[in-house]
Amino acid sequence: MRTNQIILIIATLLIALCSCQDDCSKADKLRLQNKFEEAAELYQKAADQGNAYAMWRLSGAYSNGDGVDFDENKAAELLIQAAEKGCEEAKCDLAFAYMFEWYSDIEKNAEKGKNILEKLSKETENSYVLSKYASLIFFGNEPFEEDKEKAMSILEKVKDKNNPLYLETMGYVYMNGTDEIDIDEKIAQDYFEKAFNKGRRYSAFLVASCYDVGSKNYDKSKLIEWLNKGIESNETDCMLGMARLYCTEDTTFSDIHNPKKGIELIKKATKHGDAEAFDMLGQQYFSGQNTQKDDQKAFDCYEKAYRLKSGQGAFHLGYCYIDGIGVEKNIAKGIEIWKNAVEYGYGGAANNLFCYYNQGMWGGKINKEQAKYYLKKAADLGDIMGCLNLGREYFLGNNLFKQDKSQAFVYMKMAADAGNVDACGILSYFYENGIGCDKNPEKAKEYGDKTKAKDEKKEENK
Repeated sequence: MRTNQIILIIATLLIALCSCQDDCSKADKLRLQNKFEEAAELYQKAADQGNAYAMWRLSGAYSNGDGVDFDENKAAELLIQAAEKGCEEAKCDLAFAYMFEWYSDIEKNAEKGKNILEKLSKETENSYVLSKYASLIFFGNEPFEEDKEKAMSILEKVKDKNNPLYLETMGYVYMNGTDEIDIDEKIAQDYFEKAFNKGRRYSAFLVASCYDVGSKNYDKSKLIEWLNKGIESNETDCMLGMARLYCTEDTTFSDIHNPKKGIELIKKATKHGDAEAFDMLGQQYFSGQNTQKDDQKAFDCYEKAYRLKSGQGAFHLGYCYIDGIGVEKNIAKGIEIWKNAVEYGYGGAANNLFCYYNQGMWGGKINKEQAKYYLKKAADLGDIMGCLNLGREYFLGNNLFKQDKSQAFVYMKMAADAGNVDACGILSYFYENGIGCDKNPEKAKEYGDKTKAKDEKKEENK
């Protein structure tokens, strides 16, 4: 091959490379301006020319419906291609996909994902990778153990302190604190705001949460402002958060009460393939409170949520089969779906399975070992009724567990502190008589008053 031909080929490749980089740069700017369709077109153009970064960005677009229709399969395919071509952000996200089963096309393999991420973090200075790795270690998300000191040492290595994921992670650090860093919600909020302005749109939801009802900085107008900012940036959690405000009967938000807008936002979130959105929409169709009641549509929504591995969606779908709602009654199938709901982390399903095996509800066969397993699972998953029932079992000690009053106290307090009024009454009795705890008349009165408040409300409603 002649020298001038080689030079021509190299020049052509360099021009193509510069063109790809230019398209990606333009697309990044458009994405920050919420011009998702235009951004997706440029990412697609660059991806078609083999640009790995564009493939990664396009994968994210398909996984959230940003300027393109949600398509889980395309998202997974592009993520794998980007990782194979060397994009470190894609390698990191692929590790997460293995660990947390992001896509049905990528089989869960926590150990494989962990190995990929640990190897990558040792070889790279990529701010996205190091920040994401540090966040896992900071919180101790499986398969990693919590190690805040190690997480902070990783964050110190991040060179780009303006990276949006680094900023969001530092927000989490100040929101939770470490041995060296005191909790400071104001600093955390500042980090979240900076992260959002740099393109980390989920941070809009985090800022909104700082102003939410129950927070010490509650500010209704700021809550709504930040939820709307998130909605403008196509952020799913903000859509669902605002939908709840539109649909709530709480008089605090009566001035914006608009169920129609709420349903529209929930439907928009379903176009992102969001499991919670499908479950919420199913509940709307089932109740008929804010839209026309439609059991078939409710069933279809719950089924979609279940396929997306929503624990609550699986819980509701199980009820559909057990009660014949929108589908032919099939108790056995409903029970199996509830078992999957437990695997997806939904404690309410575990408590129902406890009732199924312990009391024979829904035609179940008594199986004490299974009942014991699912009751403990329900409590471990934080289900209020599971904690209440396990507390009762430990107190009575005549069925599944040996009597253990200290354990009875622990689980009863968990249920009471989570808001179960029946548990408050029992806990008041425990404190009054020193059952599983030291006698404490003040605490007995505190929890007893919560029970009285419920009784008084019942009388008012008669």
